[in-house]
Amino acid sequence: MAAISGKYLGNLCSEFTHNPSGAKITVDGNGNGFSPIDLTATALGACMFAMMGYTAMNKGINLEGMTIDVDRVMADAPRRISEFNIIVSFTQEYTDKEKVVLQKAAETCPVKKTLSEDCKINVIMKF
Repeated sequence: MAAISGKYLGNLCSEFTHNPSGAKITVDGNGNGFSPIDLTATALGACMFAMMGYTAMNKGINLEGMTIDVDRVMADAPRRISEFNIIVSFTQEYTDKEKVVLQKAAETCPVKKTLSEDCKINVIMKF
C-alpha cells in the first residue's frame, strides 16, 4: 500500500490520505486552503522542526514555544519556488553550544536536502 493516496475532487481541489494513520488533508488550488506550494513550505518547516526536535530530545534541550515562519518566492519560466525565507524564533535561553547544535540539526532536514540547489533557502534563527 502506498504511504499517501489522493483523489481529485474537481475544481482544483483534491484530498490526500496518509494511509498508515488515516489522516486526511484537502489541497486547494483556488486559494481557499493549503495549495501544493503551501504544503511544500509546510513540509520544509515541519521537517526542520522535527530534526531540531529529535536532537533536542536527545540532548535535553527545551524547545517549548519555538515558532517558525516560512515564506516562499515564486519564479516563472518554468513556474517554481525559487526561494524560501525562514525565521525560527526561540523563547528559551540557550548556550552558544546549544545554538550551534540546533542550527546544525535544522540543516539535516531531508526535505531541505531534497529541494533543488536552484532553490535558495534563507534561514534566520532568532535566539
